Amino acid sequence: MLPLILALQIVLPDAALDRAVSEAIARAPETTIARADTEAARRRIEPARTLPDPMASLTWDGDRKMVSAMASQALPWPGKLALNARAAEEDANAVESMETRRAALTIEARVRNAYYDLAVAHAVRHLIVERRDTAKEIEEIARSRYAAGLAQQQDVVRAQIEIVRAGEQLNAEDAVLTARAAELAALVGHDIEPAEIPFDESIPPVDDLIAAALARNAEIAGAHASLDAARTRIELAKKGRLPDFVVSAGPMIGSMTRTFAVGGGISLPIHAAKRQRNQIGEAEARLTAEGARIDALTRDVTLQTRDRAASLAAATKTAVMYREKLLPLDELSMQSALFGYQSGKLPFVSVLDALHVLHDDRVAHMAHLADAAKWRVAIDEASVAPTVMSGTTAVPSSLSSPSTGAMQ
Repeated sequence: MLPLILALQIVLPDAALDRAVSEAIARAPETTIARADTEAARRRIEPARTLPDPMASLTWDGDRKMVSAMASQALPWPGKLALNARAAEEDANAVESMETRRAALTIEARVRNAYYDLAVAHAVRHLIVERRDTAKEIEEIARSRYAAGLAQQQDVVRAQIEIVRAGEQLNAEDAVLTARAAELAALVGHDIEPAEIPFDESIPPVDDLIAAALARNAEIAGAHASLDAARTRIELAKKGRLPDFVVSAGPMIGSMTRTFAVGGGISLPIHAAKRQRNQIGEAEARLTAEGARIDALTRDVTLQTRDRAASLAAATKTAVMYREKLLPLDELSMQSALFGYQSGKLPFVSVLDALHVLHDDRVAHMAHLADAAKWRVAIDEASVAPTVMSGTTAVPSSLSSPSTGAMQ
C-alpha cells in the first residue's frame, strides 16, 4: 500500500487523530477493494511475460503406415514478452496509484472531519452547560432583587425559562454527540475521545498548497502510470510488425523405419496495414488521451485548491476575529449588563441579550475553528470532486428568542 503521507500535509498534528486515521484506513472496506484490485492487476504481469503454451500433435500416415508425434513452441520476437510484462506492470501501478491512494485520502478526510464534528459537539455541550450555570447565577441575583423589592417576579420567571431551555438544548446536544461518536467509531472501530480542535493562524503560500495537492492527487498519479503504460504499448505495437517464430520437433515411427524430425517457421505480418498499423494508432491515441487527462486534472486540482485555500484563509481570519475581538467584547458586555442590572440601571432583558450573544458567538467560534481545520483536510484530500466536507460545520440552532436580538 502506498504511504499515507504522500506530500506536504497542512492538517495540524494530533497524535490520537493520526492513529485513528491509520486504523480506519487499515480496516476500511474501500482499502480492501483497492488492494484486491491491485493484486488482480499484478497477477497479469507474470502471464504477460510467459511464452505461449506449446502445441502437441499426433499424425497417422496410412500410406506409409507411419505415426508421427510433434511438439511445437511459438517464440515471440525478442523483446515482445518483456514489453508486454512492462505494460502489465505499469497498468497495475496505475490501479495502485489511483485506487489505493484515493481510498486512503478519502478515508482520512472522513475520519478527520468526523473527529472535528465530534469535538465541536463536545465543546458546544460544554458551552450549553456553562450557559445553564450562568442562567442559574442570574436567577439567584433576580431572586435576591425580587425579595428586596428591586425587581419584578417576571425576571425570576424568565431566568428559570432560560435554565429550562438550556436543559432542552442539552438533551438535543446529547443526541448529536451520540450520533457523532457512532459515526467516528464506525470508521475507526472503537470509541475516541476528541481533544481540542487544533488551530494555526499561519497558512502556507497558495503555490505550495497547489504543488502539494498535485503531488497527492490520486487520479493524477494514476494517469501518469497509465501514460507510462501507453508509451510501452506503442513500443509493443511497433514490434508487432516484426515476425514471430515457431519451432517443432518430434519422432516419426513406421513399420520399417524410425526417425526424428525438427522444423521451424516464421509468421508473416502481411496484414500489417490492417492490424499492426491500427494497433499502433490505438496506442498513440491512448497516449494522447492520458496526456490530456493529466492536463485536465492539473487544471481542476489547481482551481479547487485555490478555492479551498481562499476558504481556509477566510475561516482562519474569522476565527481569529472571534477570539481576539468579538468574544472579549461579548464577555465585557455580559459583565457590564449583569452589573447594570444589579445596580438597577439596566432591565433584565439586557442580561439575557448579553448572555445569548455571548453563547452564540462562542458556538460560532467553535464552528469557524472546525471549518478552518476541515478546509485543511479538504486541501490535503486533493480531490477534483466535491470533498466529504459539504459546506460548513453544522452547529445547534440558537437558544435565543428573536425578540432578544441575539445572533441567529
